[in-house]
Order: sequence, then C-alpha cells, then structure tokens
Amino acid sequence: ATMKLLKLPFLVQTVIFNQLDFDDVFLLSLTSTKMLIVLQMVSWKHIKAISYKARRTHTSVFAVKSQEDSPKMLELRPSMAMSKETQQSVRCSEYNMTYCWSSDTNILVVTFDEKTIVPTVQFVHQHISSLFGSHLQHGCTLLSYDLMFLPAILPITSNVLISHLVMVPTLLDAFISKMENQEYLTMKNQMRDLPLFNVKFITCKHLSFINAYTLAPEILSRFEGQTVVMYNAIMEDATIVKFVANWQKENFAPNLKFLKLYLNFSHLFHPAVITNSLKIKTFSHSKRPPCFQYPVKNYFGAEETLLKHDLVVTTYVVRETDKVVASISVSEDRFDFCVWEWNETQMKEMGYIE
Repeated sequence: ATMKLLKLPFLVQTVIFNQLDFDDVFLLSLTSTKMLIVLQMVSWKHIKAISYKARRTHTSVFAVKSQEDSPKMLELRPSMAMSKETQQSVRCSEYNMTYCWSSDTNILVVTFDEKTIVPTVQFVHQHISSLFGSHLQHGCTLLSYDLMFLPAILPITSNVLISHLVMVPTLLDAFISKMENQEYLTMKNQMRDLPLFNVKFITCKHLSFINAYTLAPEILSRFEGQTVVMYNAIMEDATIVKFVANWQKENFAPNLKFLKLYLNFSHLFHPAVITNSLKIKTFSHSKRPPCFQYPVKNYFGAEETLLKHDLVVTTYVVRETDKVVASISVSEDRFDFCVWEWNETQMKEMGYIE
C-alpha cells in the first residue's frame, strides 16, 4: 500500500496525508526514508506546537493546532505495562522503536524499558521535529516526576512544573537544576514545604510563579529576565523600595519589561510608606495616562494563551542612566512595574508628561 501511495501525484498524496490522524502519519513516516521525505514536503504549518503531558504512568504527546484543538498523537509508556503479544518493532534511522495500539483507547503507544527510556523519548522527539518541521514550538506540563523528568531528557524550554503536596524540596531542586535555561517557566507550587530557591527561576525569560510565598523577595532582587508574575508572595515594604531604588540608580534588572506581584492575604503592603520613600512622579492630568500593553505568553505545555496586561497607571519613576520611564502602582495587595520603551523626553513630546 505504501508503494502505491508513493507513486501517486504529490497533490493527491497531500490530500490523503491531511486526512490521516497524526499517529498514522507518524507511523507512515517510519516505513521508509522515501516516505519520510515525501511527508516532510507537505506543509504542516497548522501544527503550531508539540505538547508533552507527563503523568505518573505515561507521557502523552499532543499536536497543538490551537488552544481548543490539540489531538493526541501518541503515548510513551513502559513496555511492561502493555501486552507483549501486541508489541511490534520498526527500525528507522538506526533505531529500533517498539510500539503497539492501546486496547482501551486505540491510541498509538511507543514503549520502552529502563535501558531504552532516554533513547526512545529522544528518538520520538527528534523524529516528530524532523517530520513536521522546524517551526514547531515545544512545551511540557509535568503532573508527575515518577516516570521521567522530561526537561532533563529533551531540550524543552517552555515548562509548567506542578509540584504536589508531598514533593520533597531537595528532589524538586535536583530536577530543576537538570533543565536547560527556560524561555517560559511556570511554577505551580502546591507543596507542604517551600521549594528551594533555584537559579533557573531568575535566569528564565518569562516566569510565572503560583504560591511563591517567601521565595518572592529573592526572585525579585535577582531576576534577570523580561517578565515575572508572582502570586501569593510574602514581601516587606522595604524590599519593594530597595528594588525600585536600585532600578532607578544602577544597571539593575536591565532586561525587565513587566513585573506583577500579588501578595498573600496575610501580609499586606503599606502603599504610603513605599511611595513616600521613592522619587515617584505623576503623568500629565490633561491627557489620559498611557495604557501599558504587554502580552505575556503562558505555555501550558506549548498551548499558548496570550495574557494581555492592559494597565493604566497614573504614576511613574525614571531610570537615571538613560531616563527610561517605568509606570509604577502599589496597592495593599498588589505591585505593578511596567518598563516603557520610551524615555522621559519622548513621553513629554507625546503629551503624557508636562
């Protein structure tokens, strides 16, 4: 059947391939080098990303077309969890891949044992990337770390780490240390004990940290990336004052574009204490203050959602070195800091500053 398929005109082949499920396309690409080359010629631009979801028993691989449409392509499971009789082997690129079809769900399952877990996962990842194209984004949501810690095996730089109640802080820290530097890192902390501070929190480009608690001050004072949003932070007034003063005076947090802190209800700011300690200015009253729009991408896996932060803030501070303006807002339970692309002179010319 594959030989007949290869003899058809390319336009006919494309129509056929686009009607197949992604698991069938994946398996078909393993049948021969010629078939893989033909499949690579098809445009797969409608697949935006490959998303991994790691659970206790298996890892699911999804082809993300949009936030609402992410069909499952295959699962990665230990071979001992599947019936031996149903497992088949196929050789591709010098690698023997073992697979079967799930009797419950009819999903393609790629299997591995203790020795083959890393090469199998790497082979599947590389083959999917080779098949569907270099435009793909990759992301991973880790609901469990029992089977494997995927970001240590694959070069995925958009990860959502969900850490459960009984997770041991030293174990989580060891896992995080094995990851590459992250583009998008979301920490969903549900642990009984506070996670340990890890340098990956401050070297990532975009950090979202749910339940940061007392980790928040150190992350804030050392953050090197562009955007940081922290929820349930525990922080003193003095930490905010020091952060803003350092940003104004020194080459401190030079990459920062957007910062948002939500405080834990048990520990509130005193806005007057903070604002009275800083050189804060007010935008012109004769014109509506500028609306700061900064899209922050949240990757749950690689399923991208754009959070548009539209903030209209009446007060600002100025960086002494280049006169760049940052909007600043402090309330009892929240702190916003938005760095503009413009300096004070440019904003005067626009009419925002008198």
